Amino acid sequence: MKIQNVVGINGYTLLIYRSLDRLYRFSIIDFSGIAFNFDSIFLTEEEANVKGRAAIEIACEFDRNTH
Repeated sequence: MKIQNVVGINGYTLLIYRSLDRLYRFSIIDFSGIAFNFDSIFLTEEEANVKGRAAIEIACEFDRNTH
């Protein structure tokens, strides 16, 4: 695994990485340090970044509605 990008967004961390199969994936780490991994794979880092940011938007919206 090779980390391609790490971005902080609204208390979350988006981690974009490339695995040995040369496909891209993303994980999200929330503000309490819990990591969430996703099964999606992407051909480019940009695709993984877009989908990862969308996942963070959903998580932020969920947080706003539960507090």
